[in-house]
Amino acid sequence: MAQVLFKPASVEISVEPGSRLIDVTDRHPEAKVPYSCRSASCGTCRVRVLEGMDALSVAEDDELEVLEAFGSEDNVRLCCQLKLVQFSDRVVLEVVDPE
Repeated sequence: MAQVLFKPASVEISVEPGSRLIDVTDRHPEAKVPYSCRSASCGTCRVRVLEGMDALSVAEDDELEVLEAFGSEDNVRLCCQLKLVQFSDRVVLEVVDPE
């Protein structure tokens, strides 16, 4: 298990390795991660990874293209594409304000 903290909602959720974070936030709407397309095409669910990047899946081309359109910072990812791939003490994600 890993503890995933969603900011600014300050919601911490225990997540099993192998879990898709979109599924986690569906079960925990209090995390307040916005979604629109849910398929790496709109950029609504951008989050800044503050801790635990190494525990998350690597970005694929479709995600990278969307992030590039928003000026792709190294630590910003699409929550709809994130998967917890290995144990981590803590992952901290901060929702990026829509521009």
